[in-house]
Amino acid sequence: MTVPTPPVTVEDLDTGGHDDARFELLDGLCVLRPWPTPLRARVTARLVRILADTATSGAHILPAGIGVELSPRSLLVPDVVVAAASGDTGRRFRDTPSLVIEVADASTRRYNRTLKLDLYRQRGVPSCWLIDPDTATIEAYDLVADAYLATRTVSGKETFTATQPFPVAIQPAELIDPPDSE
Repeated sequence: MTVPTPPVTVEDLDTGGHDDARFELLDGLCVLRPWPTPLRARVTARLVRILADTATSGAHILPAGIGVELSPRSLLVPDVVVAAASGDTGRRFRDTPSLVIEVADASTRRYNRTLKLDLYRQRGVPSCWLIDPDTATIEAYDLVADAYLATRTVSGKETFTATQPFPVAIQPAELIDPPDSE
């Protein structure tokens, strides 16, 4: 696989035929993320279902594989995107989402928590959740005065509640080990 020489732009990815959702750009640096683990994929699918079931009118839940174009040289692919309007074009979303959610695993935990969170902050994404399936934890960060403030952290069977972008309640343990009725 050959990728363009840095700095890489979103246009370079498009013209080079790099349409793989694992490609991300961080200020012109091309990053190839690993395929999701089965646990990460399962948690993401359950989360999308919970959010879709509770979303209010006008909220769009965009699953993994949808890129968020933050700038001509930054393109990230969150595990889940919640947007107030359908500003997507194919597999790209160019408007600022209301919420991005990253589901961490051993190979993406540090990357999600540092580099990606910083780019979301710079773009002005109001809320970001980090979900760690290994510890059954949800951490919520809200943008306050141009900085992300950790506002809630819950784990296990504790209930995580959010009011923005719409009211939702989630138990992290249910994302990992759902009831037998599933």
